[in-house]
Amino acid sequence: MMTNRLKKKLYENGYLIVKNVLNFRRDLKPILNDMEFVMDCLIQKYAKKKDIKKVLNFDFKKKYSYISKLNIYDLDQYFNTRLPRDHVKKDSDYFATQSLWNLINNKNILDVVEKILGKEIMSNPVQNTRIKQPEKKLPKGSIHDGLSGRTPWHQDAAVLNSRGQKLTDMVTVWIPFTKTTRKNGCMITVKKINKMGLLNHVSGYRGQVELKNSELLDDMEHIHLEANVGDVILLHKHSIHCSLPNRSNDFRISADLRYNIAGQPSGREPLPNFYVRSKNKKNLKVQNFKQWLSLWEKAKEKCIPRKFAFKYPLPTYKDNKKDLSNLV
Repeated sequence: MMTNRLKKKLYENGYLIVKNVLNFRRDLKPILNDMEFVMDCLIQKYAKKKDIKKVLNFDFKKKYSYISKLNIYDLDQYFNTRLPRDHVKKDSDYFATQSLWNLINNKNILDVVEKILGKEIMSNPVQNTRIKQPEKKLPKGSIHDGLSGRTPWHQDAAVLNSRGQKLTDMVTVWIPFTKTTRKNGCMITVKKINKMGLLNHVSGYRGQVELKNSELLDDMEHIHLEANVGDVILLHKHSIHCSLPNRSNDFRISADLRYNIAGQPSGREPLPNFYVRSKNKKNLKVQNFKQWLSLWEKAKEKCIPRKFAFKYPLPTYKDNKKDLSNLV
């Protein structure tokens, strides 16, 4: 019954907030510790020699604020759990740690996902980890950047390739590492709007995927997806959502993990897509962090000769019937 109720609620409304799934100290703090280790490495590499010792003694937020002013190329990539979308090189970095592997395979998360997708579940490589500073501290060019600033209105299915858009049942599990409120930039959505299916998108700021006619959503009634640390937010693949600006004086840190039903395309080949739960144990071939990291390194080798590591055509339907403006 619980399975049917959760699944029905998600498919009916497009979103679901599940309380007290994770434990901060056990499940989330290790990832923040790993992020701080990455910051320490960047400080040692890019800071002025005379500043290194002092800056290494800063706290998490102060360290990140410091490195964000060092003009490090594609800084967000060092903290994001996937390869860059284009021009992958041998030294392209990405955030893949034991703590993140543990989170992707977290039993409590998978128990919730199983109620939506069933018992055969794969980890989907459409995933991100994000550190968002207060917007007033961001460089002007980063205010509308989805990783460090505001995320535009979009549907998660829109960032899959054509096969994934048609064939993949994917669910987003959005995880706050810090309490998420209207003031510090929580996500917002519109109830039941997922029932419209996949809509037309356009290439927005710096090529970000953005819903066509998204300004029409500004006047609709918004659901503010506020969450406490330990909660998770589930999103239907056709849920239309965006994030508010971080108007607070604090950081907003989160991860969005995705899972799909086994046997379906990931929608982002050749990035790693692997079983995390199955009734047949032989399917669980990736069983530890080293094996997972090896998958990413093999994917990197495949991506180096390509201009784009992964490509997805924007959902565009020639007859415009899937324009939001024709549906509201």
